Amino acid sequence: MSADGKVMAIQVAFDGQPGDEKVNAAVPAVRAAAAASLQGTDLTSELTGNAAIQVDTTSAFDHADSIITIATVILIVVLLGLIFRSPLISIIPIIVIGIVLQVVTGITAALADGFDFEVSTSLQSILVVVLFGIGTDYIVFLLFRYRESVRGGRSHDESLVFAATVVGKVVGSSALTVIGAFAALLLARLGSLSTLAPGLIVAVAVMLITTLTLIPAVFALLGKHLFWPLGAGQNSARSPFAAIGEYTARRPALVAGGVAVVLIILTVFSTGFKPTYNTLAELPSDTPAQQAFNTMSVSFPPGTLSPTQVYVVGTAPLDPASLAPLSAALAAVPGVASVTPPKPSQDGTAALINVILEADPFANEAIDLVEGPVRAAAHGAVPGADVYVGGQTSTFVDVRAQLHSDTRLVFPVAAVIIFLILGLLLTSLLAPLNLVVCVGLTFAATLGAVVLVFLDGVGYSGVDFTIPIVLYLFVVAIGTDYNILIAARLHEEFRNGHRPREAVRIAIANDAPTVAAAGVILAFTFASLMLTGIANLVELGFGVAVGIAIAAFGMAPLLVPALSALQGRAFWWPTKVSPRAPASAQAPPPPTAAPAQP
Repeated sequence: MSADGKVMAIQVAFDGQPGDEKVNAAVPAVRAAAAASLQGTDLTSELTGNAAIQVDTTSAFDHADSIITIATVILIVVLLGLIFRSPLISIIPIIVIGIVLQVVTGITAALADGFDFEVSTSLQSILVVVLFGIGTDYIVFLLFRYRESVRGGRSHDESLVFAATVVGKVVGSSALTVIGAFAALLLARLGSLSTLAPGLIVAVAVMLITTLTLIPAVFALLGKHLFWPLGAGQNSARSPFAAIGEYTARRPALVAGGVAVVLIILTVFSTGFKPTYNTLAELPSDTPAQQAFNTMSVSFPPGTLSPTQVYVVGTAPLDPASLAPLSAALAAVPGVASVTPPKPSQDGTAALINVILEADPFANEAIDLVEGPVRAAAHGAVPGADVYVGGQTSTFVDVRAQLHSDTRLVFPVAAVIIFLILGLLLTSLLAPLNLVVCVGLTFAATLGAVVLVFLDGVGYSGVDFTIPIVLYLFVVAIGTDYNILIAARLHEEFRNGHRPREAVRIAIANDAPTVAAAGVILAFTFASLMLTGIANLVELGFGVAVGIAIAAFGMAPLLVPALSALQGRAFWWPTKVSPRAPASAQAPPPPTAAPAQP
């Protein structure tokens, strides 16, 4: 009973762990039974705790999936319609990627059953935006090169073969880069990270196969009707991207310096990153478990939600007197609200002491308290017995330590994988090194933008602890798509015999529109996560959208070409310039015709 007599807390022990099927089923049953027992009174009941939080988290993510799917479909239909002005092009990606999503979900479920691994509760939400995002990206890459070739005078069949050949290599490299980055997550020992990897790898692999087979087949069947009703249009004699290409080719140092300064300023803010492990507070405010915790914390110490559990285990029955110093030492720790009397096991060889903290058990303050003074007071306090500190707060202590370890492993492994794939694609050493450094700078600037908005702007107490590593993988892997597309075009034009600065001009004029269109679609797709009301998805959606925008409008069309112009032939070492290829092997030059139809 609380001190004011208005609230009573009743402990319910479930037969199993939070997340178990029978425990998940018991949570709503307990809520219903409690509400029924109070009918006809002026009393109300609420249920919180780890089991209830698990159930409410799953429910919140299920609701988020519906919001994300609807928003993503609407965004892609509208944006593709505006860019290509073709109803078929607006609908085809939705139908195809929707089928791929179902296939991926089924394959992932079958693999989880066959290999007995768990799947993250947040996978489905992320899977929707990843598939629709990269799937649309790959289709847009193909469509732009296809349309460019048709506008250059080739037949639809010739243009499709040409586009599929050139873009297929880019898409394949991009997909392998993403798969490699996600595969690095398998090395993480933290379950919340490693359980994301299998589903994401399957998703990208299936989307790659679909892009290289089904999509070109559908385009071939539709032929010229694909661009109905306005047709493929004509290349513009003068476009903003052509002007940008010319300026970057003339002033690469100025362009590279300007982009670098902006990104470095944002990177400075990343040093203020502060993580939060409060997964309950990240749920929508109307979540039942969150409301119950708020009610309870007014009348009881917040630590009542999830006591820190100190276990004493001996090889023989414990002497109750030997436990008194342990209880006293725990009670004397500043920040501890109360300590329950030791509860012995049936055989007397073990005992449990619940430690109630004054702080929210999910807060950094509580995590620091348990990691330091509480563990120090507990360990070795009972001679002849082992003392363990458990509970949710203690779990987060270990999660935090493991996350630091996983980050130090996953980051460099992902970078090495990406470097190797880029090196094979571009047959160069310096070019992939430039791209990896640029992508790393993009990640740091993106994290800085997240800190600037959510910590300095909105006033959050912290950013979800998984954001840096997940953001790194998404920005590095998916954002690299655009760098690969531009770098591949630079490489193509360089091998065709163009000087480095001329290759820059051609690449930006022809492929920067593709990057911009794909970037807008993908950024808005990930931004749909911000509609869920779940803080970690909001932060992830904002962060990835910003990272993609930086990659699509700063990194790929400006910084990477500018660096290639500054470094000249060295950028492509050891690639050597071949004699200028026949016109049929090169991208068709923009004709001096009427203004383009988007």
